[in-house]
Order: sequence, then C-alpha cells, then structure tokens
Amino acid sequence: MGKNGKLLNLNSDSPKYGNKSLVTKEQENELKRRKITFSFSYFKQIPNFQIGECSKGWHIGLLERLGALGTMTPQEVLEENRGSIALRCHPIDWSAKNIPIQRKDLDWLPKEILDNETDFPIMQFSITKSTGRIVGYFDRDSSIFHIVLLDPEHNIQPAKKTNYQIQPTTKGLSL
Repeated sequence: MGKNGKLLNLNSDSPKYGNKSLVTKEQENELKRRKITFSFSYFKQIPNFQIGECSKGWHIGLLERLGALGTMTPQEVLEENRGSIALRCHPIDWSAKNIPIQRKDLDWLPKEILDNETDFPIMQFSITKSTGRIVGYFDRDSSIFHIVLLDPEHNIQPAKKTNYQIQPTTKGLSL
C-alpha cells in the first residue's frame, strides 16, 4: 500500500498507483511484446521431482522447449496458444488424483508468492508429450517464468496411463 492508503497494483494490465498509471502507453505495449525469459532462482530438486536419471535426450528436449518458449510472448502462450496444445500449459490442479505435493509444500518460495495463488498460479509446460513438465510461475511483469520444479515423470499430476501412480526419481548431482 502506498501513501494515503492508495493501492499499488503491479498485477493488472497496466501497473497503477491508485488511479495513476506507473507506465506510459509505450512502456505498457513493450511489456506485452516482451518474450518469455526463464529464471532458475527458485529451482529445487525434491523427492518425486528429481532429474538424476534423465537421459541426454531429456536434457536436450528441455533446452529445446525453453528455446522455443523464449521466442514467444506470455500472451502468445497463455491466450493464443501459438505453441499448440502440445505445450499443455495450464495451472496445476492441486486437487488432482494422487498429486504428491501441495502448493504449501513449495515452502522455499517467497511468502508473497506462495500465499497468493490468484496472482501467481503455479503453472506447467510440457517438455514433450512423453518427457515431463516444467513447473513454475510467471513473475509480476509476466515475462519471467520462474522454474520451481522439473518433472520428468509427470508426477505433478499423475496420469491414467500410469494408474495415477507416482514414478520414482533420483536426485541429480553436479560433478
């Protein structure tokens, strides 16, 4: 909250302080044209979301998907689905059958992110249909996607094809 009780709103289409826009129309248009970038600041390996036994092909698929997403704006991905339904981009359904974690378990995220599901929904992108998911959230300016988990076994929302069972993972270690 700003001086005189005015709300500072950074999550609307145009950032505002009270009723006054914080950005010019040109700056607002530039934000909408900005391509997605990725941050690993909040990435963590936790049980069921580890990458130790992933193949070289999986890592290449991850890098290629990040590269492809980096050519798109958030609007193209989230609204226009330019990347096709193959992106499988959607918020996590925390009530899905056999989901092994809940949002509150992501306790390494900043409290203002963790406690604000409305403005910061945890989302997923597919790497490929058979090679897992990238899990994270879009930052306040909507062009930075913070990768929180990598999910090579589709454990974030177990599927019918695995009888909704969680697939084991092994922690990856750097040498």
